[in-house]
Amino acid sequence: MKIRLTHFVRSHYPLIISFFLPIFLMGGYFISQEMFPFGKSSLLTVDLGQQYIDFFAYFRRTLLSNPSGFFYSFSKEVGGNMIGEWAYYLMSPFNLFLLLFPEKYLAAGVMLITLLKYGCAGLSFGYFLKKMRTQAGLSIVAFSTSYSMMGWFVANQLNLLWLDATIFLPLIVLALHRLLSGKKSWPYIVLLAIMLIDNYYMGYMICLFLILYFIWFLFSKARDLKQIFSLSIRFIISSLVALAISMIILLPTIASLLSSKGQYTQSSVSLKFEYNAFKMLSKFIVGSFNFQQMPSGYPNLFIGSIFLIGFILYFVDSKISMRERILSFLISIFLVLSLCFEPLDLLWHGWQFPVWYPYRFSYVVSFWMLLLASRTLKNFITVRPWKIWLSFILYAGIIAYSFINEKKFSYVTNETLIFTAIFATLSLAVLAFAVNSKYNRVKIFLLCLISVVEISMNAYISLGNLSYLTQKDYATPTKALIKDSNYLNSLKDSAYRTGQTYSRTKNDGLANNLNTGSYFSSALEKSIPDFYGMLGNPDGDNYVTYSNGTIISDALLNMKYFITPIDSSLLKNGQPLSSLTEKPDLSRYKEIKQNKLTRIYKNNNALGYAYLANNQLKNLSVFYDNPIEYQTEWLNDISGKQNNKYFEAQNFNEVVFQNIEQSTKLTNSVFKKKNLAKSAQIVFKFTPKTNDSYYLTLGSALDSDNATLYLNNQPLKQYSTFRHTVIVNVANHSKGQEIVLTARLKKSSLWLNNFVLYKMNNRLVQNKITQIKKHSVNLKQISSRKLSGTYNASTNHLLATTIPYSSGWTVRVDGKKVSTFKIQNTFLAANVAKGKHSITLTFTPPLFVTGTIITLIGLALLLFIIIFESKKRRKV
Repeated sequence: MKIRLTHFVRSHYPLIISFFLPIFLMGGYFISQEMFPFGKSSLLTVDLGQQYIDFFAYFRRTLLSNPSGFFYSFSKEVGGNMIGEWAYYLMSPFNLFLLLFPEKYLAAGVMLITLLKYGCAGLSFGYFLKKMRTQAGLSIVAFSTSYSMMGWFVANQLNLLWLDATIFLPLIVLALHRLLSGKKSWPYIVLLAIMLIDNYYMGYMICLFLILYFIWFLFSKARDLKQIFSLSIRFIISSLVALAISMIILLPTIASLLSSKGQYTQSSVSLKFEYNAFKMLSKFIVGSFNFQQMPSGYPNLFIGSIFLIGFILYFVDSKISMRERILSFLISIFLVLSLCFEPLDLLWHGWQFPVWYPYRFSYVVSFWMLLLASRTLKNFITVRPWKIWLSFILYAGIIAYSFINEKKFSYVTNETLIFTAIFATLSLAVLAFAVNSKYNRVKIFLLCLISVVEISMNAYISLGNLSYLTQKDYATPTKALIKDSNYLNSLKDSAYRTGQTYSRTKNDGLANNLNTGSYFSSALEKSIPDFYGMLGNPDGDNYVTYSNGTIISDALLNMKYFITPIDSSLLKNGQPLSSLTEKPDLSRYKEIKQNKLTRIYKNNNALGYAYLANNQLKNLSVFYDNPIEYQTEWLNDISGKQNNKYFEAQNFNEVVFQNIEQSTKLTNSVFKKKNLAKSAQIVFKFTPKTNDSYYLTLGSALDSDNATLYLNNQPLKQYSTFRHTVIVNVANHSKGQEIVLTARLKKSSLWLNNFVLYKMNNRLVQNKITQIKKHSVNLKQISSRKLSGTYNASTNHLLATTIPYSSGWTVRVDGKKVSTFKIQNTFLAANVAKGKHSITLTFTPPLFVTGTIITLIGLALLLFIIIFESKKRRKV
């Protein structure tokens, strides 16, 4: 046994090191930075801390206790299809390690997965080089470490869901190379299918690169038409079989995308360069990444000096045929243009401009550069002096360009330029050094050492430019949310939603089994933010936040419970939970539970997920930037033709202008500073004459970029960004108490668009809701994708729901299927007959059944190919 193990290590030591070295290097860095579980900090930053960690919690809960959550979840805003989310965020096999960690310790699970992905990327590329026979021994370690810790990987370390692509890419390319070389085709089919299931977005980019690689393989050598046709057919058929196998996930995902990201596809393309292409040269400088590069920056291309030199030398290597080098040059030009020419950039991103993290496909460019470098730097043989000087001149040009334009690049410093120059000089010197075979190992060791130190320094400097969430900032609100969730779920109440007046992220509900009405996802259906924009809540292309509810919207959207933080003055060590919104309306709800940090209130007006309504609701108009009118019409249309006015505009008792010209008109007026050097603000005062609810509407110009708002001399609790008019609850049960609102200008002027104070007639609203509740539908949630209950209609009615419309929903009344349609451009509805009836709603993702059938056909074809190739090989 010991002999076998020794033999295994000797035979495979480059691959073993390729796996463990990146883990050791990055693990050492994480420990030095006291990342959890090795300290108080964590790897959670930007989307990893604000989005992905919540999806991981949802992944864990779905697999352990709620399998139907794979298909649908009411924790996704007001409810939605989840297959698209799984296909984009959660299908990585590495996520299974998260099952080992309790929810509050998920940050430790993220650490483990991150390190494993670093290691597996190194192992994958090392295996690729070994099987392609372009490198051997320690040179494999040098290449694989550079690949696993390249600039793209480090910059996107927080995008854990994308990192699998770097692991699968070398394996898929190797399998394709073998397929085209006349060997087995099933490894290529299986690996490509797994990648497409793992993450269709990154898989799409790999497919584009595979086309380029196929062209490179096909035409880099002289082939006759028969060979070209034969190889093309084999490539196409194998790729289509892989695509068919993945259709169980891809087809329902496509259906989901058509209602979400697909609606943001660019309809027109500009034939322009996005920036001066020379600027990407700065990304070959050590440490060329920081936070400013996340929202908008240049491609992350850093691979280390030795391998950039190798890439340059490839094109002047006479040992490689001129035909191959010319074709490689043309492909390289295409890839470079893809990194700066808008049409090609859009092509790689599925015809949509990325929101943050630009040039997400640049990992395939780095792979291509390392691939070509590996073909010319075989075991780091001696390079001729003129080639060294050529590389020196080109590399010096890169450093000189970056130095001259240093002020244009926030990530370039004198120190990083010096480090880059040192590593480039050492690399060139050792590459040029001619030694006999006796000392070749020393040369290879030195080059390996130089490359590892350089790539590590790049990673450490780049990651050091980011800030991270502490473990306490994650664990404290998570613990509070879990406690509240466990209590509410123990009530075994009918189907309901739960609002929050505090939050850690917009995906708190998804992470903690609460239907909060808030959500953040790249695959958010377009109709949902459109609806939130009309309702008076913050929305964006990829997020919605139910932070600005009224008595009306709370009732209609079935917000039956609310969780709010306890006043910090009542806590010994202060309140660690940050408030999300003002909610004086909670005084009208009943407190039912108090925990250490939170209180839970019950809203008895909640209507449930469905109610009986008049057919007039089908014709509810669109009211962008007029949420007061929209909510009024919605409530009225439920019962038919009524003109009740639930809101009444109010005047302020006093308005004080400080360093601003006075005006009698407030709403939709522009106010300018008198003295630009001094601060300016407008103070609004009013005293409620009743104990009704008071609301203030704020237009999009009143977000946190333009003004700081205060309520009674305290910062107004309000979600900072919004693109449509929102409603803010500023008073309830405040009769006779002066309310002071202050708008402090952040710029030279401020537009008070849609700035109106309203008083709600709470008694009229309550009477209306009570009337609607008499015709409510009693629904219970059987699972994430099934609801059942009864209704009793005095006449033929419209069954209205606040469940987002999808063709995947099936409604059955007394066991018979009824037709469904969309109301309010958002929700599911059906026409139902009078009388008492049972009703069932079930959800199956659109095209899921069709996708499953195609996958089974694909698997049958794969089995046929395996058997056919096996028999063919036996005959040979």
